[in-house]
Amino acid sequence: VPYLKMGVEAREQLMGAAGLEDAALTRPDHPLVKYAEAFTKNFDLIAERKSVVNQLRELAKASIVAKFMMESGVEFHESWFTLGEQRSTVCCLEVPQLWNDKCFSKIRMQDSEIVTAEKNKDAKVHSVYGGVDFGI
Repeated sequence: VPYLKMGVEAREQLMGAAGLEDAALTRPDHPLVKYAEAFTKNFDLIAERKSVVNQLRELAKASIVAKFMMESGVEFHESWFTLGEQRSTVCCLEVPQLWNDKCFSKIRMQDSEIVTAEKNKDAKVHSVYGGVDFGI
C-alpha cells in the first residue's frame, strides 16, 4: 500500500568541476537546516493553513497512487476515463516560484569617488529558492 510523508530538505549549490552542483545541507546549526526540520515537523499543520501547500500534498498523493497502479499493472475499464466532462484549460500555466535574495556590499571613498564592491568582485549574494522534487 502506498504511503506518503511530505518534508522539506535544505540544499545548496556549490561550485564544482562542471559548474554549480546541487548538494544537501547537513550542518545541524545551519539556519536553513533548522527551517527545513521545523517545516517538515509541522507540514500537516502548515498544509491545513496554506492552500498551496495542501494542493502540493494532494498532488503528491495522486502521483504516488498513479505510480502504484502503473507498477501493479492495474487495468481500468474505458468508462473510468470518461466519467468527467472535457474542459478547456482556463488556468494560468505558469510555474509558481519562490525566492529570496539578500545582497551585501561594501562601499568606500577613493580619490573622491565612491568605490563599490561590485567593481572589486567583493559583493556577496545569498539566495533562497524553493522547488519540488517528488522523486518518483
